[in-house]
Amino acid sequence: MISLIGSVLGFATSVGPGMFNKWMESKAQARDQEHERLMQQQISADRRDEAIITGIGEANVAVQKTAQVEMRNASRWTVNYAASVRPTITYMVFLLFILIHLAVFMGWINDDQYTVLLASGALESIVSVIISFYFGQRLSQKMNP
Repeated sequence: MISLIGSVLGFATSVGPGMFNKWMESKAQARDQEHERLMQQQISADRRDEAIITGIGEANVAVQKTAQVEMRNASRWTVNYAASVRPTITYMVFLLFILIHLAVFMGWINDDQYTVLLASGALESIVSVIISFYFGQRLSQKMNP
């Protein structure tokens, strides 16, 4: 009986470490393969995202080129009018501001009506947006010549 236990114990100690090492190597290889598979998935996802971003960028460039071609083919009056839309709106807002003050000074409206017109804050907000836009645009043009 003791010889049988000794034989099994000898066999287990001689074969066991080699089998354990092979089992650990197979586990490490499986982890490495899983890691490689995940890396390949990430690389393909990155390539797909890059292709999408590149496609969107190319589409934006195409739209811009089309708009430039359309502006070149448009009549001069249309091009000049399109460039003057923002300044025209600005002139109209400041004309409205001047007309309101002129109406008060000429007596066409009383102080209560003047207060209602300006106390709403709408005209004041529009004027501040316009001024901020133009000065912000000038600043950005100076910073990026």
